[in-house]
Amino acid sequence: MHLKEQRVEVIVVGAGLGGLATAKTYLELAPQTDLLILEGRSAVGGVWAQNSYEDLRTNNLYGTYEFSDFPLDPRKYDVRPEAHIPGHVLKQYFSDFADHFDLRRRVRFNTHVHTIAKVDGYWKVQAQTIDERDETLYTCNKLIMCTGLSSTPNSISIPGQKDFGKPILNHTRLGIEGASLACDPAVKSVTVIGASKYGYDAVYMMASHGKRVEWINRKSGGGAVLMALPWVWFGRWRVKLEGLTTTRFVTWFSPCIWGSCDGFGWLRRLLHGTALGRWLVRSFWDKMTADVAEVNGYRKVDALKHLEPDEGLFWTGRVGILSYPQHIYDFVRSGQVTVSRKDISHLSEQGTVHFTDRTSLKTDALIAITGWDLAPTVTYEPRGLDISLGVPTRDMSDEQSFWDRFDRAADEEILTQFPALRHQPKAKVPFKPGVSPFRFYRGIAPPQLTAEGDHSIAFMKMINGPSNALLVEAQALWTYAYLNDKIPVDRPNVYYQTALTSRFGKHRYPCGFGSWYPETVFDAMPYVDMLLMDLGINRWRKASWIREAFEEYSIHDYRGINREWREVQQQKRNAAPLP
Repeated sequence: MHLKEQRVEVIVVGAGLGGLATAKTYLELAPQTDLLILEGRSAVGGVWAQNSYEDLRTNNLYGTYEFSDFPLDPRKYDVRPEAHIPGHVLKQYFSDFADHFDLRRRVRFNTHVHTIAKVDGYWKVQAQTIDERDETLYTCNKLIMCTGLSSTPNSISIPGQKDFGKPILNHTRLGIEGASLACDPAVKSVTVIGASKYGYDAVYMMASHGKRVEWINRKSGGGAVLMALPWVWFGRWRVKLEGLTTTRFVTWFSPCIWGSCDGFGWLRRLLHGTALGRWLVRSFWDKMTADVAEVNGYRKVDALKHLEPDEGLFWTGRVGILSYPQHIYDFVRSGQVTVSRKDISHLSEQGTVHFTDRTSLKTDALIAITGWDLAPTVTYEPRGLDISLGVPTRDMSDEQSFWDRFDRAADEEILTQFPALRHQPKAKVPFKPGVSPFRFYRGIAPPQLTAEGDHSIAFMKMINGPSNALLVEAQALWTYAYLNDKIPVDRPNVYYQTALTSRFGKHRYPCGFGSWYPETVFDAMPYVDMLLMDLGINRWRKASWIREAFEEYSIHDYRGINREWREVQQQKRNAAPLP
């Protein structure tokens, strides 16, 4: 196999939501840039590109999951107001976005990046086509990693699976193979392991096609994800649940290390720094959790009891929306779907699933929700580069020894500022990835290189939350400014600020994955405020203080931020004294 070489100015790895936003923003602000996108799949759109299956819909309602300057037009796409967006629509939408902004010609599809090295001030990116026919060594000045948190599934590892004799799928194969199972008349029963949102999707797919489903919520796991209806009653008002997560009034009740960036730090100090305020906060979250449990009927219907999350809404970033055409709990109430809280010990011949309580069942197929592997699929060279970049590594001893003093100081500040976080719940995390946490300055930049003044690489979309569209456009602009040395950085405090971001997740969302990467369920607004403050553009986007406090934010409120930032830069140049 011949190794080709190619020199480009900027490489973007990944053509999902984050990669598309990054490439479009970079080229809008620097149109002459020689920019190349490397994508492992055969289409743009990330996880929406190839795993679209029947009844797959976004958690987001129409109008909140799109780019600010490329509307998801209902005259063109199969979308309806106040409805969730079908997966096949998003796949087409992302494809159209790439064409509209002339990005497709810059994408190298079916290209897997396997090695990244820093050599003589340049980034060397080695990639191979999926068919392994071509190997290319790319050299670039700037590198933007947009692989996200949902790229590589964990493998299925259950004793006896080789002898099982029945189909075994993970959640990434619900597309063609899952649809085939659902439509196969020979498949009468299916066992689904896992009660995450993907678990709900798998159960709904099989149950809606008439299959009997045994739904296993692992006793040793983190429990079921918190699922809610898309519309909730907030006092006398019917509001979108996702809208609550971007309404400033609601976000004030979330202890957030970036909270003061929204300009309401005094109010946050009253709520989280006083006994009365903490009582109000606790009452608020208890009411929200109780309302979800009441509406879903967890405590009314015995068949649903194993689907109630182990802890309340306050402590988890694992939140999903019931976006199905028919209510999935109807299948549970009818007995077609049976939910159990137990652990699997092993599998055996003829489709037998054995449990640790010595019971067993026979099934025609098994679907395991394995979650995502947080360890990089890329090899970073030389050895230790991954630690200096802040990406997860399995060599945790060296990584942790460096961060110990920063982590201890960050823990003290977080727990002093938010005493309620000292009282952690007993619930378990869903699983432990076995790697060190992501450690990025502002959730984007590698701390060591940033502290050294090297702004040549950034990591996009390594933050989780329901407000993805809103997050990526702010991150994309910040990334462009950072890579071009237009972001003011307090270098002596870079490591400490990075530790604050990393440790905050551990204390704030212990029942999710906050120990490994930032989760921003109710913290997206102050996070975006922080990025916009760095950029020097207006973070308050509403027409009045009343609307600022009580009206939800959406991606449309941030339309034009690239132009605004460019104008600010022009004003700075005009105001600069002549040499």
